[in-house]
This record gives sequence, C-alpha cells and structure tokens, in this order.
Amino acid sequence: MAVQRYSYTAIALHWLIALLLAFQVALGWALEGDNSPELFQRFQLHKSVGIAILLLSLLRLATRFVMPRPPASDGPTWTRALAGIVHSLFYVVMIVGPLTGWLLVSTAKIQVPTLLFGMVPWPHLPVGRGWHEPAEVIHETMAWLAIGLFLLHVAGALRHQWLLGKPELQRMIPSARGKAVGAVLIALAFVGGAFAVGSSVYPDRDRAAPAEPAMSNTAQTAPVAPPAPIEAEKTEADEAPDSDPAAEPEDTAEPLADWSVAPGGRLGFTARWNGEAVEGRFDRWRADIRFSPDHLTGSRIKVTVDLASADTGDGQRDDSLKGSDFFDTAAHPSAIFTARDVRKLGGDRYAARGTLELRGAARPVTLRFTLGIEGDRARVNGTARIDRTAFGVGQGEWAATDAIPAEVDIAFAFTATRQSG
Repeated sequence: MAVQRYSYTAIALHWLIALLLAFQVALGWALEGDNSPELFQRFQLHKSVGIAILLLSLLRLATRFVMPRPPASDGPTWTRALAGIVHSLFYVVMIVGPLTGWLLVSTAKIQVPTLLFGMVPWPHLPVGRGWHEPAEVIHETMAWLAIGLFLLHVAGALRHQWLLGKPELQRMIPSARGKAVGAVLIALAFVGGAFAVGSSVYPDRDRAAPAEPAMSNTAQTAPVAPPAPIEAEKTEADEAPDSDPAAEPEDTAEPLADWSVAPGGRLGFTARWNGEAVEGRFDRWRADIRFSPDHLTGSRIKVTVDLASADTGDGQRDDSLKGSDFFDTAAHPSAIFTARDVRKLGGDRYAARGTLELRGAARPVTLRFTLGIEGDRARVNGTARIDRTAFGVGQGEWAATDAIPAEVDIAFAFTATRQSG
C-alpha cells in the first residue's frame, strides 16, 4: 500500500524549522563573553533567526488546518498520547521561545533596535521591565525543552520505522525507502551541521588574547555622574607664540574671509571595541569658517554635526549610537565645536583651540590641522582626540572603559572656497 506523505509545503517547513532550531540553540550558547563586535553580531543574528522561526512556525501551524495530512499511526493509547504531547510541545517551543526572546529584547536596560538580517526593522513589544526576568527564565527553559523534545521525536520515529516496521520516515522524507538508514544519516548530518555552524558562525577573535582585567559589576552598571570639567591638554599650540597681525606688512597680508566648505568632505571617527577598531563617519555636518593665515587672532571656526547621521556600516549599531546610552539624539541632536583661538605651529600646521558641546556637556578640545591655500581654494586635513566619558557618551555598562576605551579619534578632510565680497 502506498505511503501517505505530508504535503511538500509541510515537509519543507518541517526541515527548515528543524535546521533553524538546531542552529539557534547552538548560537544561543555562544552568547557569552565580553562586549565585542562579534558578540553584538551574534545577538543580532540570534534575534533575526528567532523571529524567522516564529513566523515559519505560525505558517506551519496554519498548514495543519488547511492542508490534508496523513492519519496518525496506530498503536497503544499511551504512545499516541505521548506523540501528541511531543508535537504540541514542539509548537510551544517554536512559538513561546521566540516570543520570550522578543520580550527580553524589548525589556532590556540597553535598547538595541532590531533589524532582521540587517535589513527589516522589527519593533519592540510595548511592555514594562517587570517582564524581563520571567521571560529570561522561560526562554532558557525553552532551549532545554527543545533538546529533550528533539531526542524524543527522533527516538519515536526510529522506533516506528525499525522496531514496528511502520513507514514513518517515508511520510516526512520523500526519498526514504525500506529502513531508510541512508535518509536518517543524511537528516542527522544536516541537523548536526546546522548545530556546528551555529556554534562557530562568529568565532571570538579575542579568546586567544590575554584577557583584560574585568571591571566590577558596580562599575559597569552604575549610572554616570555629570562629567566634571577637565583642563585643556597642553599642546604645541600652547607654546607657540601668538600671531601678531600688526607685524605683517599690510600690503601683503590676506584679509579675513568667509570660506564655504565644498561637498565631498569627510568627518570621521574611530573608537575601539575590545581591541578592534570601529570606524564611522557623520554624513551631515556644516562649518562656518572665517579665516586668514595673516589674521589668526580674528579667525573663528564653528562646526555643527548632526549626530543622528552617524554611520558605522551597521544599521543596528548606528541606531544604538542615537539612543540614550550614547549620543541621546532625541535630547541632544547636534554636537557643536567653536574655536576662536587659532595658532600656527610652523609650516602649514595649525591648531584650533575651542569648546565642544556634546550631550549637554561643554569641554575644551584642540583640533590640529594642515592647511594649503592656492588662490581662492583651500585644502584642510586634521585630527583631534576626545574623551567620550567627559561628555557622558556611554551610560550603564558602556560607561566602563575596559571594552570601549575612553579615547575616540576624530579625523576630517575637506576643501573650501573663499567667498568674495
């Protein structure tokens, strides 16, 4: 008698969910270690796969009601009851597991936006922090339950196939024939492969490196106090003599002029995360410059940066930078640097001492730059280094400097045109 199989839709969903579950359980065990780009990527992938499992499981559940399926296998009442319980609990795992993970993300202290596979925005659930701990316990329980159910499911299928001689595997594996030894081995190899890939998809590059001293939990989670004023660092500009415009011959001195920054300039930054450089840039910024190399005492520079335009090449990380733990762009959308003390260091090198306003704090910062002027066009390249903790950038666990050091390097390059009149 011909074996009654499940529909091809049901078969495809069954095996796709099985592979994703194996991958997901293994990946979940890898979500440990110091904060690092690799750990961040593992969490993002874990969230994406979890939502994929949730959606596919709901689709699989719907197919049970709209598509015909083979009748249940004959046997004692207790075996049929146990099979029904195992299948029902599988649906609990496949739906409740991702839902509790979604709750964990939605109630976490650090709100990291979710982009499914880096492309599709996924919202947070509108629930309170009180859901976090129960969701965490249930989520972990679902992982262990999934492993137990997998073993029972495989044992039941093999019992029917080999001990009772019933063609169970042929119903879900179209290529299975007879005792289906080859089909079983191939299926287990695929599931084992998915588990192995989940364990190693983002290897921690820093495991082989000597561990940095760990910060205490208090240091990582305590709220940051308002930053205290810091003194300006002593630079070459402090020792350089002030320019004296009066000493310059009036007929050769260039008058003060306004300069317009041409499109295509770059304002970038580099931070380090567990030893790995994270580079980014601001896509929207403007500069108001009134400058003359012969009238430095009257020169001024003002740069306004749209913090929401930060781009590190990772949409989820960029959204995190906008949040209250970092730039807090909802309350402080812009950073403003203003300098009225520009000094020449020698040759084409200059330093501009000024004040940076960032996240509600104002601190002294010095920019160093090189300047080349040809006619009415100027080329500028420069750098600066700031202490992010002096501005409160990095709250909660991000306030500690073991994973993300305090120093952030700024680099800029642009051309500007002298405005006539």
